[in-house]
Amino acid sequence: MTKLNFLCTKCRKEFDSDVGEISFPIEENRPRFEKDIVCPKCGILTMDEAELTELGQTQLGAVFFAGLE
Repeated sequence: MTKLNFLCTKCRKEFDSDVGEISFPIEENRPRFEKDIVCPKCGILTMDEAELTELGQTQLGAVFFAGLE
């Protein structure tokens, strides 16, 4: 279970979402999440409907660098 902090671009609320396993495919410009991003108010969001907050970026960076060890 990996929780990341997001900002919903629909309702502009911050929330934590369990995205499951995270992979970083070299051929893609963004990470791939095992589970959907789910806003508690708006429901399932696409990657373009959710932004990582500063905290979320830090959390994602920690997951990425942990995978390098």
